[in-house]
Amino acid sequence: MATSNSSNIESATHVQAQLNKLFGSYKAEWLKDDIFELFTEPAYFPDLTTPRSCILIGGRGTGKTTALRGLSYLGQAALARRQARPILAQDFIGLYHRVNTNHVTAFDGPDLDDVTRSRLFAHYVNLLMVDLVLEFVDWASRSAGVNVTLESSQWSRVAASLNLPHAASHGDLRALLTDSLISFEAYINNVVDAPKPLLSLQSAPVDLLTSMLLQGTSLRGKQFFFLIDEYENLLDYQQRVFNTLIKHASTSYAFKIGVRELGLRCRTTLNANEQLIHPADYARVNIAEKLEGDTFRRFAADVFSSRFSRLASPAGTGITDVRDVLPSLSEDEEASLLGVDGRARDVLDELERDLDPSELESLRKRSPLEMYFLGFWARAKGMALVDVFHDAERDAEQWRDRFNNYKHVLLFTIREGKRGIRKYYAGWLVLTQLAAGNIRYLLELVAQSILEHLQSGASLGTPVDPKLQTQAAQQVGRRYVSELEGLSVHGAQLTKLLLALGRIFGRMAAEPVGHTPEVNQFHLADADASQAISNTSERVDALLHAAVMHLALVRLPGTKPADVGDTKDSDYMMHPVFAPFFEFSHRRKRRMALSRSQVLDLVERPKRAIRAILEAQHRALDEPLPQQLLLFEGFYDGGA
Repeated sequence: MATSNSSNIESATHVQAQLNKLFGSYKAEWLKDDIFELFTEPAYFPDLTTPRSCILIGGRGTGKTTALRGLSYLGQAALARRQARPILAQDFIGLYHRVNTNHVTAFDGPDLDDVTRSRLFAHYVNLLMVDLVLEFVDWASRSAGVNVTLESSQWSRVAASLNLPHAASHGDLRALLTDSLISFEAYINNVVDAPKPLLSLQSAPVDLLTSMLLQGTSLRGKQFFFLIDEYENLLDYQQRVFNTLIKHASTSYAFKIGVRELGLRCRTTLNANEQLIHPADYARVNIAEKLEGDTFRRFAADVFSSRFSRLASPAGTGITDVRDVLPSLSEDEEASLLGVDGRARDVLDELERDLDPSELESLRKRSPLEMYFLGFWARAKGMALVDVFHDAERDAEQWRDRFNNYKHVLLFTIREGKRGIRKYYAGWLVLTQLAAGNIRYLLELVAQSILEHLQSGASLGTPVDPKLQTQAAQQVGRRYVSELEGLSVHGAQLTKLLLALGRIFGRMAAEPVGHTPEVNQFHLADADASQAISNTSERVDALLHAAVMHLALVRLPGTKPADVGDTKDSDYMMHPVFAPFFEFSHRRKRRMALSRSQVLDLVERPKRAIRAILEAQHRALDEPLPQQLLLFEGFYDGGA
């Protein structure tokens, strides 16, 4: 028996180690070379392969980096090997670069005027882009068997355009360029004391090198793609430098930009009167719009299928379809797990005194959840229970519509005031809705569910209990609430805002009697007295901007048409991944109005602000914190 138990433990440990490797690397950077083996083309991928420049918009974890690296020549080469097609058969060559905050912020400071700073950065970009092209040329001959040669005079011209010494070959030019990059980066850190280097004209070396390679070598007919990731890390004047490159790019190359929502802060070029305009200058590809509903679920199923195919269990069992191991619950099934039978029994006991035998027989034909709804509606309307029952009998069709409208809302009320799970979040459909188009969130939700499943002693490939799925979803939500604090200068404020909003929406979900159900969004109310103070308005707008960029909040189209970068006329919803932790509806439903001063109070005076907002919504705050929120008890008890 001891040997059998030891074997089972080793088997579970082996599977968990594989799960951590395949699903624990939620960031594309952590996957290293495996990113190409696990790459699955999203539905929007063909939009990125067109010759025009594109801006790919999506929050962290939506797959921007994976898509851009899939476009790179290394990604395309890996795909070519998987599909047994020639390397470099595609008509584009992707050159990937991730904007490094450490490097780009080094250009900022009081020692340089704006014009000089922009010229220095433009030269630095020239060096980087030429280096990316030369790195590809080296790879093409070394790994792809493609000899990309230019005449000595041509290499020398590129060197001259960068103010470098004579270069007779690709090797000479790359060595000179590497030295130049090192020297230039050292100069930037000593810009006051060091002699100023000679600078190149923006884009001129890139235009020269790419046109020569595409016209006079075996690369004829192709186009270079400069794949610039994490564009939001660029400072505003640096975005203007790149915007100018995008707007005036030669036919030899195009840009594919990866940026978080609201991360494209500046649309002007170095010419203040010139704007980067969609669709004239670039194609806008919004991941949230491209990967919605069934499209996202199909893409996600393919992602999981490719990863599960590499998951080997010593017992020979595995997962062939992720949807099979994540069973969902109907509302009646969930109500039963939440204990609705006892609540229905109370309704039946009360009505037995007032109904005749035929009416009791009709009552017993109703489901436990519907019987519970009779009592719920009586409390909501202040009516006698027997009168509600008679109304339901008289107008069965209207009652059925009403019940169907409230069915989901009722689930939040059955275990009100009790410890433990008060709402289940289970099933492939629900988990994909919690992820809201974010593949990283879905990877973590599914992996955490399966790990909980294995740790409970169950075997791989068998259905995961809805309770374990819910607990996993709560863990993921709690983790992201905690991690927000370290994401930006607004991190601590974002955490406080989420904790306050989560408590409000959780209380409103648990107390829907007599109120509009499923309120889980808000919009900024019209200007009030506090907004006369511009400082308050600016602080709140900056906070909401950061919340959207870091996926604390999801920005939804408001009632007024707004620019894609505007935060003022939008509706806001906490990202659905937080719904299980705070126990409110993950579905996009109804909204309430908050003023900017109320939003600020939620961060600075949370206890008072939460109580005031709930009182305005005719809800009480006298219920103790749910078990999973006790970790943040100090936050809810503190503040004015």
